Amino acid sequence: MRNILVTGGAGFIGSNYVRYVLQNHAAYHVTVFDKLTY
Repeated sequence: MRNILVTGGAGFIGSNYVRYVLQNHAAYHVTVFDKLTY
């Protein structure tokens, strides 16, 4: 299992990247970190 930390994952690019990784790489564990201040 590989671990991935995505900073800014609530934005447009970050959320699409997370979606892509989860759909195409089932063995990856994704953690999303975002400040959510906008």
